[in-house]
Amino acid sequence: MPSEFIVGMMSGTSADGVDAALVEFKSRRRLKVIATRFTPFSMELQERINQIAHGNAADATSPKALELEKELTDLYAKAAIQLIAATKVSPELVTVLANHGQTIAHRPNSEPPESIQLGDPQELANLTGLPVVGRFRQADLGLGGQGAPLMPAFHQALLQSKSNNSLPDGDVFVLNLGGIGNLTAVHRGHDKKVIGFDTGPANTLLNQWIKKHKGLDFDKNGEWAATGNVLTKILQDWMSDPYFSADYPKSTGPDYFNLEWLNQRTDYSLDILRPEDTQATLVALTIASIKSALESLGAESGTLFLCGGGSHNTFLVKRMADELPNFNLTTTTVLGVPPDWVEAAGFAWLGYCHRHGINSNLPSVTGASSDVVLGERFDPMRAA
Repeated sequence: MPSEFIVGMMSGTSADGVDAALVEFKSRRRLKVIATRFTPFSMELQERINQIAHGNAADATSPKALELEKELTDLYAKAAIQLIAATKVSPELVTVLANHGQTIAHRPNSEPPESIQLGDPQELANLTGLPVVGRFRQADLGLGGQGAPLMPAFHQALLQSKSNNSLPDGDVFVLNLGGIGNLTAVHRGHDKKVIGFDTGPANTLLNQWIKKHKGLDFDKNGEWAATGNVLTKILQDWMSDPYFSADYPKSTGPDYFNLEWLNQRTDYSLDILRPEDTQATLVALTIASIKSALESLGAESGTLFLCGGGSHNTFLVKRMADELPNFNLTTTTVLGVPPDWVEAAGFAWLGYCHRHGINSNLPSVTGASSDVVLGERFDPMRAA
């Protein structure tokens, strides 16, 4: 079977830049990441994204959102063109550019439900000369689903790949530690449906807090958090948020979990406390929410394949291992996809599924009434 090349792109909930991956497909379950590229956002652009996404009033039709979308679309186009140019793969061999865009709002429980991603797919197709698949969440939302998380179907394909027959016995999980954490549960050897949902904040609050106090984009290796002490009462206050105890399917985003949320969920004033103690407590929050998610599944042991930027936070991972002694923690590298590129590769996979008419949502994950082909295709428009 001839190879098919697809570019997958996204800018995550941390809003720090564009992740792009060129993926070679032999089939839905046979894929290889050929090349990757990270294009960072300027600090000014990050601040504008966070401002428009703050709270629950983001509007894709506002002048600021439209201006931001044009700028992001140009960045996506440049990132895709530069990624392909750096490889030996001819642009003519790239069949699809699958772009998720930048989420500024995710309101699956509103009436009507909506999820807003910036990045004009038609203009992106015009700029790159490539067919673009975008708007991945809308079909699932239209069937009553959460429209998220979308990666569990890709995680399932990786775990069920013929090349991964050496996976351990027992319950197997993929844990994405992006801006928002999400967990996929695949019970190998059991007749159980795949389950996946957002656990809560992973990096988004950690990154926002250190940027506020240190001017840094992220806490490298959790070094700053390691100097602090966990504030137990504040952790309890934060964990009392109804989201953590809500039944799945469920999904969330940084428009909910942000710095304003931190103060809303506790009577303590964080401004008079040592900021490194709050950072340490945010690490504990990420771990506590993951532990709660596993307990809600009745999981007492298994293997956790980590991905996302948080998989590099050695302090976070060490503390997680201490809190989950019956779980083996490793990364998705052993599944053939480096942890930093799972989501970009996952959107390439969704692009492949769209191109071949393969249903790619999981109703057991999103709560949709049926499975469906995700995404909408946009072909380059040629001048008359």
